[in-house]
This record gives sequence, structure tokens and C-alpha cells, in this order.
Amino acid sequence: MRAVQFDAYGDSGVLHLRDAERPHPGPGEILVDVYAASLNPVDWKIRAGLVAGSFPVTFPATIGRDGAGIVRGIGAGVDPSMMDKRVAFFAPRGQGTWAEEIVLPTDSVAQVPSNVSLIDAAAMPLAGTSAFIPLVDIANVSSGMRVLIHAGAGGVGTYAIQIAKARGAEVFATCSQRNADFVASFGANPIAYDRAPFETQVQDMDVVLDLMGGDVHERSYPVLKRGGLLVCLTAAPFKDRGDEFGITVKIAPILPRRDILDQLLQMMKDGALRSAVEQTLPVTDFRQAHDASETGHVRGKVVMLIRNDDGTPVA
Repeated sequence: MRAVQFDAYGDSGVLHLRDAERPHPGPGEILVDVYAASLNPVDWKIRAGLVAGSFPVTFPATIGRDGAGIVRGIGAGVDPSMMDKRVAFFAPRGQGTWAEEIVLPTDSVAQVPSNVSLIDAAAMPLAGTSAFIPLVDIANVSSGMRVLIHAGAGGVGTYAIQIAKARGAEVFATCSQRNADFVASFGANPIAYDRAPFETQVQDMDVVLDLMGGDVHERSYPVLKRGGLLVCLTAAPFKDRGDEFGITVKIAPILPRRDILDQLLQMMKDGALRSAVEQTLPVTDFRQAHDASETGHVRGKVVMLIRNDDGTPVA
């Protein structure tokens, strides 16, 4: 089978689409023919070695954390009914997904509803989980809350807006002016940071979801009401100033969980959540995809196509 791999940290030039050993499912595992895999900013950061302390890899390493496909093999102890099921997956650390086949533990996959495409499903697992855990598990967002989501036009941001909106919150999201209508289409009040500093446009937030860190993190404290919550993903380093402003600061740990995938796929089935797939690329464009992600200006999600509809590998 083919996989996008790298043997050393560096720019996108270290990536190669090469033949790799085919995996075989062990006890409690399934073999998936990968049809589509998601592009996430963490992919190029891992490739560049920027997060080696948090995400160490063993070379050769395969890129990617999530995707979707069809189950083509099962290990001992796996329900035989899993065969030929369409599934979305969020792979454990160290297991890349930009490959024609992947072996996964059953607790990292969820069945894709019949009315959800594999492309839309492939876009969701990592970004959707990265929105769900901070907003639902940590912030317990509920009706009447005011929630500010940074980077609302990005992959995590578009899912976060919809999750917070579905739970009854009034949602605000930072974005560039060119993305204001795009962000509004998901149910948020757009806050154009290139028109005026966001902290001059919003206040009295119950929750801020910080996907940026650094300067954005620093400027988020004053927009929260006392007793509010600033919940962060691991991004640029920051100093916790919660006591100074009378708010709580928490970092959301993002790990694969089938129960979350099940809930998000159910939302997609019901029409309450959609993937903002702005572009699909053949897996052969792996370097172009990484270079685009590294600019920080990708809108929504990019999905890499690994197999054609008939199951044959993309040429």
C-alpha cells in the first residue's frame, strides 16, 4: 500500500508518497480501507518538529490523525457485523492516516450514517473532538450563555460554532472581514479582527474558546465576565492570569473518544452539524496541502482523497 511518510523533521520537502508495509489487524482491531483523510494544522507542526515534545514520532512516520473509510478486515474478538461498515476514525498518537490502509482499535472508530458522505465524515474527527471537549465536557455550554470562539473560520472553529449554537448559546466568532459571511452561515455573530480589535467589539462573555494562544490569549481576559471560563487548546504558550481577572483558565486535553464521534456523527445525520469542506485534493498533492496549511489561512477543512468511489487508489 502507499502512505505519505517522512524520515526526518523539516519543510514539506521531507514528505514522500511511498510504498509501505500493509498492516494486519490484531485482537480487538479492524483493518480500514481509507477513502479520505483530513488535513489539520497539527500535521505540518508534527512534520516540522515544532511539537516534538508533545507529539514524538518514530521514523519513518506517516502523516495524519483522522479520516474515513470502509472496514475490510477484523481481528479476534471483533463483532463480525463491523465488516464492510463505513467508519470515521481519530487515530491514536503515532499512527498516521494518510495511507491506503490502516489498522485501528475499535474504540477509535464510529459508524458513518448513510446520509453522511465519507468526505464530510473524514473532515470531522480531530477538529470536531477538539471543539466538543472544551465546549461540552469542560465548559458545559448551555442555553443563554454568551460564547466567543477564536479563529471561527477554521476547521475547529466551524464545528465549535455549530456545537455551541446547538446547545443554545449566543455565539460570537473572530475572523477576517472576508470570512464574516462564511462564519455567519454557521450561526455566529462575526467579529472582524481586521476592522477593529476584537476586545473592543465584545464583552461579558461566559466562555471564550482560545484556539490561538499568545497575543490573542492575553487580549481575551477582559472580554470575559467575572466567573467566566477561558478554555484553551495547546497552541502558543501563555501565562495564566485567571486570578487577576476573576476567571478560570483550563487547557482541554484532546484524545480519541468513540462516544464523541458517535454524538457528532448523529448531529451530522440530523442536520445539526456540517463539515465546512472547502477543498478536496488527491493525496498526490500532499506537499501542496501542507504548504497551504502552514500559511494559517485555510478556511474550513481540506480533505485528501485516497481512494476513488469504486475503492481503487487515487492515481
